[in-house]
Amino acid sequence: MVAVKRAEALVAAAIVAVGCAPTQIRELERAGDRVSASIRRGDEGAVRAAAIPSLAGALDGVELARQGRSAGLGKIVEVRPEALLFLSNERPVAARWSGKGWVFAEDPGVLFDQSTPRAALRSLVRASQEQRWDVLLGLAPQRYRIGLAQEDLRRAWSEGEHAAALVQARDRLARHLADPIQEDAHEAALEVEDGVVVRLEREGERWVVVDF
Repeated sequence: MVAVKRAEALVAAAIVAVGCAPTQIRELERAGDRVSASIRRGDEGAVRAAAIPSLAGALDGVELARQGRSAGLGKIVEVRPEALLFLSNERPVAARWSGKGWVFAEDPGVLFDQSTPRAALRSLVRASQEQRWDVLLGLAPQRYRIGLAQEDLRRAWSEGEHAAALVQARDRLARHLADPIQEDAHEAALEVEDGVVVRLEREGERWVVVDF
């Protein structure tokens, strides 16, 4: 995944870059300019064609038209290559290009991180597998935690009538941990198979899982 940062707008294009040599960086810049030009022309089809496939259907045509009428799309000021590094099948960790090489964008040693939406989802999968009910409790929104105890979670996941459904939903989420996540400053969403959408929200400095 590559994030292309502009002076006043952020445009994400579905580009596969092999390495990060100056040639690839220039191609990313040109791709960003093409997307920007498509937005200014109001060419919704061209913008969707350039988007990450799983997000193309979620693009807002009205918002694209508004952006096209605005003067906010300037020249690219930064190209920021990003990637996911799999420490295991269910542990994708964000990495970024530093200009000298790839570095971790998050601490891979934190087992139950909630600093990003993806980290929170990764923590939910691992905590449920390891029966860390205390961690699962902390991954729930505060309004859900009122009156909820770790024992309640243990019973729900192991004995309750919905235990099998919870495990099935967890395993489905685990298969999509590396998929693109739509997020803003307060909410995030990950669409998984069968049209199911996993939803998160920010509580202070951490992310919690509203529904999966």
